[in-house]
Amino acid sequence: MPTTIPFELIESALQSIPIQSRTMLQLLLLQYMDVSQEAIDYMASDQPDSRFLAGNQPKGKTISLEAVRNVASRADQYKGYYRQKRERPGMHIKFLTQSLTIIDKTIRIAERLLTSDFGADEMALQAAKAQAPSILLRQEQRKLQRAWDNQELTVKDYQIQRLFLEYQGLLRRREILRRRLKIAKSDFVTAGNSPLKDHEIAHVWGIPLGSLVARKVKALQQFLTELQKNLEESSAPNETSQPIDLWKETLHNLAQRPIERSIVEYDGLEKTEEGLLDKLRAFVSGNMPEPEESKFWSSITKVNDTEFSGTWKSHARSILAFQRLHALLNDMDFSDEGLEEELRVKIYPKLPDDQLATPESDEKPVELGEMGLGVLNAFAGEQDDKRRG
Repeated sequence: MPTTIPFELIESALQSIPIQSRTMLQLLLLQYMDVSQEAIDYMASDQPDSRFLAGNQPKGKTISLEAVRNVASRADQYKGYYRQKRERPGMHIKFLTQSLTIIDKTIRIAERLLTSDFGADEMALQAAKAQAPSILLRQEQRKLQRAWDNQELTVKDYQIQRLFLEYQGLLRRREILRRRLKIAKSDFVTAGNSPLKDHEIAHVWGIPLGSLVARKVKALQQFLTELQKNLEESSAPNETSQPIDLWKETLHNLAQRPIERSIVEYDGLEKTEEGLLDKLRAFVSGNMPEPEESKFWSSITKVNDTEFSGTWKSHARSILAFQRLHALLNDMDFSDEGLEEELRVKIYPKLPDDQLATPESDEKPVELGEMGLGVLNAFAGEQDDKRRG
């Protein structure tokens, strides 16, 4: 028996079970499958009539259009929430993977510049790597700038020390992104293995929670039985059978399918959209200080993970930020030449303030000659002596 389950077999097993069980499975797998109109109509007709709770339910009752709309609305609400819950870490993984590729390339360029252009040896590189986790980068950069302002360093000495600090900053950022990528992958797996909870299914269906458990057990039993039969029919006659968790494998294989992208709107992150874009540009270019960068990462990734502890748009807030980040990445130049030029600009020393000031002019004011004074008096006109008295 194969250890992976094709989507066609899952779909076939789902279509072969009764409508009640099929509706239950569509709700359980709502982040991967849409609820059919047939299932929505069934749930609307299956809801108990509040006028007959004390007795038997009437037979042959009609389905109201309002009940159908309410069921469809609740199903769409949970579908959007659970799909964005999986889309969010998926976008984190994509962004972090791209960022790590860029940082690895930049680190290789920095090492090449240090060794070929500035004559650093392998021992100096290893010492910089060992000191990278504990060095205080901002303090060292300020110290280096003061030494340059006081004219204690040559241009080459400044560039070497500045490039070493940039190199150590890249090493630290790479380790930070690796840890974040590990967390994002764990969140992605957890979100993919999280079907709707019983109370959420009961809310969509509009039935009491107590009547749901028996239906859920029956639906899972029918679905897994059909899936087992489909797998046996599709396997080769002489193929050895391996026991697997069919439900776990179903979730695992559905999680490999492409993620449906959401259309989200700006909702006030960083107060204004222009302010958000400015911070995202600084973040993606690596120009944001490390403490501020860590705080900003938390603000664009943290969520209230359930509808009870936060708003339904908590995942959409993070998705919007990473949609903008992906757009910024696509617009930036990450070629070897572009990354090398960016490094050279960062390590080029800035001139002290006293050298940037405009020199004062030594020219004296021009004095008018006799002819110039005559022309000036002609324009001013003669003064009337009678007015003086």
